[in-house]
Amino acid sequence: MSLAPGYSFRRLILVGLSLILAGAAVFQFRPSSAQTTGPILISHADSTRAIAFDSVTQHREPFNAISSIRFGSDNHVRVMLFAMNLTLQPGDNASDLNVEAEDAAHNVYPLTVEYAGPVPNQPWATSLVVRLNPGMDDLGDVLLRLRYKNLSSNRVRVGIGHLGGGLPDDEGAVPTPGSIGQINSGATATAGNLTVAEVEKIISQAVSAAASLSRPVTVAVTDREANVLGVFVMTGAPGTTTIRSVGTLGRGLEGTIAPASLAAISKAGTGSLFSTTGNAFTTRTAGFIIQEHLPPGIDFRSGGPLYGVQFSSLPCSDIKMPGVPLGLSADPGGLPIYKDGVAVGGVGIEGDGIYTVDRDPRDDDQPIEELIAAAAVRGFEAPPLIRGDNILVDGVRLPYSNIANPPAPATIAFGSLPGAVLGAFPIRAAQLSAFVPANVGGVSGEVDTRFFPFIAGVSPAGPNLLSATEVQTIIAHAAQQSNITRAAIRQPLGSNARVTIAVVDAAGKVLGVFRQQDAPVFGFDVSVQKARTAAFFSNATAGASLSSAGFGAYVSRASADGLALGGTVAFSDRAIGFLHRPFFPDGINNTAAGPFSTELGEWSPFNVGLQLDLIKTNLLASIGGAAVPCTSIPSLPNGIQIFPGSIPLYKNGVLVGAIGISGDGVDQDDIISAAGGNGFSPSAGIRSDQCFVRGVRLPFLKFPRSPNL
Repeated sequence: MSLAPGYSFRRLILVGLSLILAGAAVFQFRPSSAQTTGPILISHADSTRAIAFDSVTQHREPFNAISSIRFGSDNHVRVMLFAMNLTLQPGDNASDLNVEAEDAAHNVYPLTVEYAGPVPNQPWATSLVVRLNPGMDDLGDVLLRLRYKNLSSNRVRVGIGHLGGGLPDDEGAVPTPGSIGQINSGATATAGNLTVAEVEKIISQAVSAAASLSRPVTVAVTDREANVLGVFVMTGAPGTTTIRSVGTLGRGLEGTIAPASLAAISKAGTGSLFSTTGNAFTTRTAGFIIQEHLPPGIDFRSGGPLYGVQFSSLPCSDIKMPGVPLGLSADPGGLPIYKDGVAVGGVGIEGDGIYTVDRDPRDDDQPIEELIAAAAVRGFEAPPLIRGDNILVDGVRLPYSNIANPPAPATIAFGSLPGAVLGAFPIRAAQLSAFVPANVGGVSGEVDTRFFPFIAGVSPAGPNLLSATEVQTIIAHAAQQSNITRAAIRQPLGSNARVTIAVVDAAGKVLGVFRQQDAPVFGFDVSVQKARTAAFFSNATAGASLSSAGFGAYVSRASADGLALGGTVAFSDRAIGFLHRPFFPDGINNTAAGPFSTELGEWSPFNVGLQLDLIKTNLLASIGGAAVPCTSIPSLPNGIQIFPGSIPLYKNGVLVGAIGISGDGVDQDDIISAAGGNGFSPSAGIRSDQCFVRGVRLPFLKFPRSPNL
């Protein structure tokens, strides 16, 4: 095939890729192996019409078989098509492929395949250039099929001369806008790459520092996904710790006694789940962003952007498995572990007997647990650029660690350390990842095969269910928006957001979850919490479900504020969070609490109100080993979340589910959820921002200023 001088064939393919992504749903990386299933010709999302264009002029159909202008050695028209699930074996090339077209009169035209090759940087798509048969005149629609060896593709529609007419679609034919390909049902990568020797070294450095300070502690190490890689208990270390902050003793979790090992694991897991190659956060960072004001202690400032995140990735969750025993930790003493600039795990230290939150970030305190954690990660430090103290939120610099010079005593050999490895958590290397690679809407990421391929909803009953194709489209659109959204918490500046996207139906059933490459793992659980929260509170049964589960007092408080919780309002998670703060409006001192929050006099990060009350009983049971969901409400098995990043989804005015986003700034999460929900958004008249509580308009969404790169 000859092209016009100076023509860029790569650019041609990328133009075609843009057409694919306009209707793409899900593309899955495929291994290079003998092909056992047929190739798939890619169509538009709403029909069986092929993604196709003239390979020289880039014009779309209808095509003429003969061009009036000779661009090469002949004037035959070449058309570019795209295929999935096509892997040429070694030694094979375009001549081993066959394409045929059938017209309305059942005439079959062989088309020569002149090129077959992968789309640059997109291994899930193969581009094909076929030469039209000169005998194809003004035929209207023809059906094209691709054959490779003994395998045949679906048939897609292409207009020759004019659009329309032709044969009907084959029986059972459906649009194939990037149909889900085969995936490896088992993970092959590990969650980071910590080795047994490295886990032992980190523990040895921690214990050696603790011994030099005469402070026996418990040390835990986790991998990238919070799998426990070992727990070491020093001789004389306290066996328990008490959860305690500013709240009333005995309310919420205040005063609860927990095993020190679980506290250490929670701290290590927090460092793991929060950190990426673009941001490194610690438990001190977490404590800074979950309190009633940001910065903590500064009056008349809104609550922390991740207010409520401490009650996520719980051991009772049906999403993040394993969970973190006490939820995400805000007690200084948990740091991420890095190798060559890549987040690979976390270390947590517990030893002072109090599991708490730093209420005064200005005092530059240096708790013994954080001191020992800093010693533990010597040689495994986070890159300075991405540490929390190089990231600003609303103009406020986040903290990372108060330890500038950790102790560095001679390291005791692991076999001679004072204490023992806890039998339930032996030393091991990084475990298999829960995620496998995937590509959604042209965006690289990962999926958990429990929630992939994406599926259709089951609630509500009737014709308005979300279809699998619609779920794919929603997630694809959100992923594409995230890929152009300016990140709020990633370095270097100018990076795009990296998030996890979840879609649920009206009953909270997970229909699909997609995690962008290097998105923080904590968002895996949180995105589903957010989606379920929006779907639950927008449902007609919300008030009744809460009342029957024993939380009628919150329903009554909402009713007193004019909120019926009967399905007449479309609540985003931003709105629910606004109603779940110890000040109403959020951050305004000397005001009463929102209807879902504990009043300030009893409030603490361990006693927040409805969010904790929903999960408290089953959380404590799961910590004790019981296999129970986090709540007794079937549509909320991993609890609710109360910071922004979700909207409910509607079809024909009927609630059909929700989308939840987590992993970057909350305003970024909002705009990405809106992009995913475009076409399924609630009507303006029922959105939460049409409601007033105590004379204050509720929010619905908030977008960042200059959001796109």
